[in-house]
Amino acid sequence: MEDALATVAAGLAGLATCGVVGAVAAARVRRGRPYLATGLLVALDGPVDPAAAAARSGFAGVEVGVRIDADTTAPTLRLTCAMPPGEPAPTFDQAVLAPLATRVAQNPLGRVHARRAEPFLLMVCAEPEPDPETGVVRATGLEYETLDRLLRPHARIFTQFLGGRVIPGAITVVLTGPHWSRADLLGAYERYAFLEGRFSDLEPGGLPAGVAPFVTAPLAARLGFDAQEEWPEFPAEARHILRSLVRAAHADGRRVRFADVPESPRRVRNAFWRELRAAEVDVIASRHRGALARFLRQPVARTYKHRAVPVRYTATPEANSR
Repeated sequence: MEDALATVAAGLAGLATCGVVGAVAAARVRRGRPYLATGLLVALDGPVDPAAAAARSGFAGVEVGVRIDADTTAPTLRLTCAMPPGEPAPTFDQAVLAPLATRVAQNPLGRVHARRAEPFLLMVCAEPEPDPETGVVRATGLEYETLDRLLRPHARIFTQFLGGRVIPGAITVVLTGPHWSRADLLGAYERYAFLEGRFSDLEPGGLPAGVAPFVTAPLAARLGFDAQEEWPEFPAEARHILRSLVRAAHADGRRVRFADVPESPRRVRNAFWRELRAAEVDVIASRHRGALARFLRQPVARTYKHRAVPVRYTATPEANSR
């Protein structure tokens, strides 16, 4: 009888332990993944729910690709993600704007990430459709008005530029790539998007920070990186160039994101990410959602200044005899 009672008690204890473990796991799911302040998910080719996927993983932003759907009566923006044959890609409104607006509305603080005041970064890369007859992409780029019509119904959640003032919101939209018309944003009194500028904009006559709060450059090309080589760590000259660029952008009040960071092999990719984080780059972007999240969750290794090993003097018998 005592053995039977002991067996029942052990079983109940096991069930209680399982319940505690399950409750902890459920609480973690509700809280979501840890927030990755410098992480940006590059979703130019997928998934079909890029904004939700980035937010679930804890990223501070997402980059999506859009193109004009010429088959509709009114200009419509669709994602550039890969789809099965014959199936249209989801629209920018339904796959990005609507989920983000819902997430902001459900958060008591009115933000994409709970307990985070900084705006969620939504980068939009334009991919215009080539001319059906010539196959040449229009050099004038996309008109901002096409995107503006989609942003205005959700205006309350976006960072706004109004008469020279920047009013922060839950989401900051930054247009990236060469196919946006810069003139449209420069001449707008009120708008809900900004441009990603170039490092040349730091010079006199460049775009002001109110238009281009971000600057970018092709990093690997600027550092002289050869894809046939492997850089398990940065050469001293490359490290100096990287940090000089970041300091120049920060001194001008801009944030920095670098393009064309190698995605493979893993050793090279991690070497670039380590240097970007050490140089205090504001945004580290990648298509490898899991790999980048794991990297950014790692604690930053503290670096110590070199300290000489102390040498203690010990008197020798010869010295004592003097």
